[in-house]
Amino acid sequence: MMTTLYFNLNDVILVLSIGLSIVLALSQPLFSTRNQLSKYLLASFFTAIAISDIGILLVWNLHLPTTELIDDITPYFYATFMLLKGPILVLYVSSITQENFSLQREHLAHLLPSIGVFILIMAFQIDTPLLRLDTFGISSTTYRAIDTVWWLVKIIPLLYFTYGFFIVRNYHKTVLTQNSAVNERAIIWLYLLTIAYIGAGIWSVMLSVLAVLYRLPFGVTDNYINFCLLVSLYYFSVSFSQSITTAKVERKKNDSQTESLDNITGKIMAGIKEDKLYLKSNINVEQFSESIGLPYREVSFAINRVFGTNFFEFINTYRVEEAKRYLADERHLDMSVMDILLESGFNSKSSFQRFFKRLTGDSPTEYRKKMISQSN
Repeated sequence: MMTTLYFNLNDVILVLSIGLSIVLALSQPLFSTRNQLSKYLLASFFTAIAISDIGILLVWNLHLPTTELIDDITPYFYATFMLLKGPILVLYVSSITQENFSLQREHLAHLLPSIGVFILIMAFQIDTPLLRLDTFGISSTTYRAIDTVWWLVKIIPLLYFTYGFFIVRNYHKTVLTQNSAVNERAIIWLYLLTIAYIGAGIWSVMLSVLAVLYRLPFGVTDNYINFCLLVSLYYFSVSFSQSITTAKVERKKNDSQTESLDNITGKIMAGIKEDKLYLKSNINVEQFSESIGLPYREVSFAINRVFGTNFFEFINTYRVEEAKRYLADERHLDMSVMDILLESGFNSKSSFQRFFKRLTGDSPTEYRKKMISQSN
């Protein structure tokens, strides 16, 4: 008696991805988060992965038992949730990087690609056999419609992943103008994730092109890549998403500048030299501005215009100068480098080491030895 083999290795990866996605989606409500919306968006993303992967399995595994109803509804669920992954991921990234992020009416526009493809599938009555183009006698119009569905499913997620990268880049710029300390590892991980999703999207589109031109059967590699991305996203959500520094969304205002740039600069420098506000480890631009009695937008503008830098770089430059003073003084030889970086306003050893090396050309330990030897 011969046994029918229902799953090959590629299908096993898909099944693992489906199972893991379902578990991760169901577990999200159990986690404590700063923004409750973010965990539900992430759960929705994992759900979209599970449903779209089930669709892939039903479309391409010809050994699975099926029914006419399943063949009829599979293209709707597969295409719809494939197109929802991009918007949901973009909204998730926004929810963990923007302070007080919430869903707005304009976000409904992200549903348009899914609705459009849903209507296209309905209009041409595209079932599973038609979707895999294994039905004889397909009209040229229907063929073009099916082709359009496939290309939209490949290209639109790539566009959203690229959009997500620009959200991360703009967030990175903004958070450095508002904070003196940021979680750099979390930001690096966020960059890596968005770039990885872009790479996966490009690979998927390229595979489709190769399949059309040369009939190369490399599409299954998508399953392995997507499984790795799934695990990586979960790792990020657990390890970094709750500690990432959020950025306050700038709202455009028509308020005119209340003070001259020279006066603003003078107050900023008084806050630095007299009040030594840079010694407060987690100070942000709003707290700094409140301390010197100015609107934070004016302070941020002045730092950018007069000093040619952002708040993050501006504050940490003075922290390095404070650290140099401790390191060069023999009276503070009993202080460790960790003690000095904390006294100088830093709260991250890696950030301190990076800034110090960039501004002085030496590590803190090398700088201390050099300055002490010069004084003797």
